[in-house]
Amino acid sequence: MGRSAPSNIPMDRPFNIIGHMTAFRPSPRSGAPWLAAMALLTVANLVEPAAALVWAAAAGAGAFLVLEHGRIPRGVRRISAVLGLLSVGLVAFRHVPLDSLRRGAGIGALMASLISSVTLLARAALRSQGSRAVASLLLSQRVRMRCASFAIACQVFGGLLGLAGVNMLLEMASRGDAADPERLPVVAAIMRSFSAATLWSPMFSNVSILLALYPGLSWFTLLPLCMALAVSTVVVGLVMDFIRLRNHVDDPGATAANDGDTRLLRAVLPMIAAMCGFLALVLVIAWLLHVAVAGAIVLLVPIAALGVNTLQAPRGAGRVRHALAELKADYERLPLLAGEVALFMAAGCGGTVIASAIPPEWTHAAAQLVSHSATLACLSLMSSVVLLSFMAVHPVLSVVLVATCFPPALIGLPVVPHLLAIMVGWSVSGTVSPFSMLSLMASRYSGASIYAVSVRANHLFALLCMGIGAVALGIVSRGAPFHP
Repeated sequence: MGRSAPSNIPMDRPFNIIGHMTAFRPSPRSGAPWLAAMALLTVANLVEPAAALVWAAAAGAGAFLVLEHGRIPRGVRRISAVLGLLSVGLVAFRHVPLDSLRRGAGIGALMASLISSVTLLARAALRSQGSRAVASLLLSQRVRMRCASFAIACQVFGGLLGLAGVNMLLEMASRGDAADPERLPVVAAIMRSFSAATLWSPMFSNVSILLALYPGLSWFTLLPLCMALAVSTVVVGLVMDFIRLRNHVDDPGATAANDGDTRLLRAVLPMIAAMCGFLALVLVIAWLLHVAVAGAIVLLVPIAALGVNTLQAPRGAGRVRHALAELKADYERLPLLAGEVALFMAAGCGGTVIASAIPPEWTHAAAQLVSHSATLACLSLMSSVVLLSFMAVHPVLSVVLVATCFPPALIGLPVVPHLLAIMVGWSVSGTVSPFSMLSLMASRYSGASIYAVSVRANHLFALLCMGIGAVALGIVSRGAPFHP
């Protein structure tokens, strides 16, 4: 097929393809146009829902995967094949409604569209001088401020660039002396801040996936509570680091905190302003077109990426042409996301179909044990997602399974607290599960074992976040309506 790019890109490195830019050469029969068609059809379905559009988007994803099957990691290929065959088998032989398969295909297509579009913006932003300036300034912070600085930066980079920004911060934290005792705590701080960013940023697929499972809810409805949960998560991480370093004395030769903080603020402020401006535009477009925020992101990201490329291009008559060339090159590298597209489509379909095939009496019996207490119900939902993550179940599959098997009415929770409880479980599982994508990335960059960067470093953080989240959502449940 003429492919020279490596076909064994690990499934835990969805955005590390940024580091492989020079090694990539597009194949003669690139699947990128099919991926773009899938994204456009997904947005069209958000504007005017129709079953035909979902099936057409799924067909586009299928054509993309057929053309780019050589880029799908072997492990992902096996998992996707098993989930796909299981989904089709359950629909054919267990009389599971075909609507479950269609709904799962729509979820998978939405996730794939979001991650492919955000990748274009991430690649453009990571080439900026601001990103490089922030990297050097973060590493110059004194020990007592380093974890907090990386945690706050993760909200900016993670919120704007998604996993690409988190990957970049982990790479920054890995620089310097490998024996530095603060390397692992800094990596843990990034992981904890990442879990907070997934609670509010539309750049992650978490909110989009769950909103697809709860018709009638919008990102605008969830934003205040999502931000409150994210702030609580960041505060828990900062307090833990403050207690750990309460008796630490900085080296007198270290960079002055005030000077470092001022320079860091100057470097970060333009990026914060750009992120806020982009998110504001996304929200306005989503409101005007009456579409989900994820749909507005898919539409606007290519334009935003072109704008970033233009600002960074050399001044002159060919500035726009240079920016267009950069955007085209990034677009041609989208086939490197074949593994993620395969996994998203398989997990979306598998989750909804498997959940529909589970006998109702099983879920009713389990729900009766916790439905008498909103706090206990929220904690049970969170724990279920975390437990599945420890069994190496893909997070998308586990979230879809839990949300579908235990709907709000069955477990006795209003819709919003039910969704947020699952979201908290999802965000926490990424930091504490040794099988999560984040733990694999953190282990690679920190040089520590995967158990050390996940369970040992974050078990207390996970327990605190789940406990605080369950109590807070239990209180919210008392005054929340059962329907959006």
